[in-house]
Amino acid sequence: MDYNNEKLVVLDTYHDSIEASMAKGVLETNGIPCMISNEVMNSLYGPASLWEPRIYVFECDLERARKVMAASPIAPLDDN
Repeated sequence: MDYNNEKLVVLDTYHDSIEASMAKGVLETNGIPCMISNEVMNSLYGPASLWEPRIYVFECDLERARKVMAASPIAPLDDN
């Protein structure tokens, strides 16, 4: 797929970088490219920090990513 003109959008926000990394693995295993923001800051300052990790996917993959994560036991923050 050509992602040159695609926008990145937030899929979910997680409690800590470990959960976000696990979610990234689930998405990538299912062929959905993604990235995590705030991962390092959350690791340094902990889950209670303002730096909640967020998973970004390309907008064209958003619906498929939601379906994949709905079937996954890795839960994002409730206030998303």
